[in-house]
Amino acid sequence: MSEPTATTIEATQPDPTEHTTPTPTKRTPEEHARLLALHTSYPPIWLTPTITLGPWFPTDRETLVEYLNDARIHSYLCGPPFPYTLENADFWLGMQVDRMTEKGTPLDFCFRDMSRGGRAVGSIAVSNGSDDILTGDDIGYWLAPEYHGQGLMTKALRLLLHRVSMVEAGKRKFNAHAFIGNYASRRIMEKVGFVVQEGEGWERTVVKNGKEIRMWVLRLSVSDEDVEKWELVEEAEPLDSLVG
Repeated sequence: MSEPTATTIEATQPDPTEHTTPTPTKRTPEEHARLLALHTSYPPIWLTPTITLGPWFPTDRETLVEYLNDARIHSYLCGPPFPYTLENADFWLGMQVDRMTEKGTPLDFCFRDMSRGGRAVGSIAVSNGSDDILTGDDIGYWLAPEYHGQGLMTKALRLLLHRVSMVEAGKRKFNAHAFIGNYASRRIMEKVGFVVQEGEGWERTVVKNGKEIRMWVLRLSVSDEDVEKWELVEEAEPLDSLVG
């Protein structure tokens, strides 16, 4: 692992969960069509009898704008522009097919409340990128305030880190940040094994709205044995009224 250095990250990118601007992947029309079909048909993961994880869709644009303009959410995010517009949402949603593994698994998942007609209420992203570059974020998330305190994010993060990043992509090292003072986010990451990096040289700052904000750096390293012993998350049984 390289020696830590102090860095400043510019918070100007349109992605609502990541520190780095996503770069569109060049795909043939045939490959794009294949991944689009997999993206659209990706089966929901039931976190609770009413809450699912699944792909984002273009129809989520207005809900995405609503939440990312909520100060209770955007104040703790490094990336999205503010105010967040429908054009921003369309750009980000349009890139979701590029944010998939080759097997067709999304890397950006949407929390949906199926008791509210499948309303999008949050986002969580995991990475399948290289273990060798621990400078950005391998995870990112936000959740509508009315769903806080239910353990949803910890459950989702534990499930997706294992299923997507560790098993499918074979990742063993992970990097993450949280604004200093955002103990709720820090606790979520610590519950799944992330450790705050402390000491000289680990300072990170982000420029947000023209101000520098200090951040915790957190890292997680797992062995093959750790992955085998990972605490698995069992999917919930949906309410009968929500399936059929």
